[in-house]
Amino acid sequence: MLDAIQIDPQSGYSKYMYLGQLSVEKEAIQAFEKGVNIMVTERKSLSDGTEEARDLSSKIANALCSMTEIYLTDCCFEPEAEQKCEEYLSQAQQADPESSEVYQLLASVRLSQQRNEDARAALQQSMELWVNKEHGDPSIPIYDSRLALTRLLLELGMFEHAFTVLEGLQKENDQVVDLWYLYGWAYYCLGEEENRPVDERQGHWEDSRDCLETAVKVSIVVRI
Repeated sequence: MLDAIQIDPQSGYSKYMYLGQLSVEKEAIQAFEKGVNIMVTERKSLSDGTEEARDLSSKIANALCSMTEIYLTDCCFEPEAEQKCEEYLSQAQQADPESSEVYQLLASVRLSQQRNEDARAALQQSMELWVNKEHGDPSIPIYDSRLALTRLLLELGMFEHAFTVLEGLQKENDQVVDLWYLYGWAYYCLGEEENRPVDERQGHWEDSRDCLETAVKVSIVVRI
């Protein structure tokens, strides 16, 4: 891969994407950035609306999301981290405004900034892009991404949205430990709401216990 870069450093974005995945911190960002620049140049030569153009726009957005995630984690203490997150996500939205991943990641950034209302708005926008689509639609995020979405929804108190996502995940595959753990967490949070009647809160806590017990049973089955 490094040989391929040395031979032809100005074309072929894939090698930079692979290098970014294998690298860490700013080395990874530099590799992704080079790949993005090549993809942006290629995208300009394509006609809007073609499958090739849409695919490349999606790859650009995904790479920018990967760069953002690095600044949210490994490079979070760098002085430019917040500015770079904003910059990359803005570019990702421009590249692929129909990407739910972009808005989900934007919600994570807003949550880290303690801008909870903006985070909720970003999650709402993310879900609107796919939540009413038929099972199997390519716009629906992968299973693990929807689990991560559920965690964000629960952190932000968006319980109705969380249950909507969980019910879809359950229909798709109910033999996942994290699914039942998140169900349990969701019901527990509902039980913690003091404005609810006592018997309703108790019912939610019982549902939480049942879900967590299911999580334990599933974990045993998965290990066998």
